Amino acid sequence: MKKKGFKGAVVIMLVLVFTSGIIFAAGSAEAAAKPTRKLSIAHVFATNHPVHVALLEANAMLKEKSNGRLELNIYPNGTYANYNDAVQAVIMGQLDMAPLDSASEYLPKSGVLLGPYVFRSYGHWTNFKNSDLYENLKDDISKAVGVKQLDLYNFGFRNMTGNRPLTKLEDFQKLKLRVVNFPPYSEIATVFNAIGTSLPIGDVYMGLQAGVVDAQENPLTQIVTMKFYEVQKYLMLTQHMLAVAGTIMSEQTWNSLSSEDQKIVEEVFRFEADRIDQIVRDNENALIDEVKKAGMTVVDKIDTKPFRDRVGLVLERNPSWVELYNQIQRISD
Repeated sequence: MKKKGFKGAVVIMLVLVFTSGIIFAAGSAEAAAKPTRKLSIAHVFATNHPVHVALLEANAMLKEKSNGRLELNIYPNGTYANYNDAVQAVIMGQLDMAPLDSASEYLPKSGVLLGPYVFRSYGHWTNFKNSDLYENLKDDISKAVGVKQLDLYNFGFRNMTGNRPLTKLEDFQKLKLRVVNFPPYSEIATVFNAIGTSLPIGDVYMGLQAGVVDAQENPLTQIVTMKFYEVQKYLMLTQHMLAVAGTIMSEQTWNSLSSEDQKIVEEVFRFEADRIDQIVRDNENALIDEVKKAGMTVVDKIDTKPFRDRVGLVLERNPSWVELYNQIQRISD
């Protein structure tokens, strides 16, 4: 009786082990068969630009945090589409993600983020990002554009270049200043009292070289990567605007993610945005040294008060900015 009971127990154990093995193997096969979801993101920047560098790091984090369920498929250098087409593709659900500079076309008040002399310092920007005002604005942009607005970042303060020193309002009279060819960037011409001339970024170098425009303004990162130091002699550290942008995700893509994966994506793109901010700040002095070595004269002692005094003219032209502008000004540095 004892032997028979023992044999029966052994048989039951073998059956359980065999069954468990089948279940484990089936589970492993199912896990292995489950494909990695690739989220496509397109941008117009070079592969050495802070946005692309941070995206590569964000991709590694995304794969790790999702245990390989999610990863990024990154299209740099405008290889997927130009800026505007990429944004429209995200809104239409044809592309998962892209950078968005300004949602002012959909939410006019958000244009103030790219207004002249809105942010006083990097500390001011950081404190804004840590405020309820910032979180509420992201939600407002999401609803107005019909996307998921992820975290915002900056490319650094925009500065002026020219072939002569430009430090006073009178220096800008009748000067043809290249401005970005969509609002609210064109308001830069208002604060400097210059003649704003729109040119796509790809045409700026030749435009400066040919005299189509006399001067241009951009963050240091862009000035160096586009080699504007080859066709401009002076860099004026006017710091007239913080170049702000952020990542948007297709609403369809966002809604298709589980709540767990939504949380991971938000965490990863919060890292990405903060990482871009960090890279920009860390590189700023090196970029100034680079343009000096390339032969540019850097003018850093500029009285910006006359330019700041003209911000009121910009607010008059953009009344939807006023409340948000004032709220941002009340945030400390």
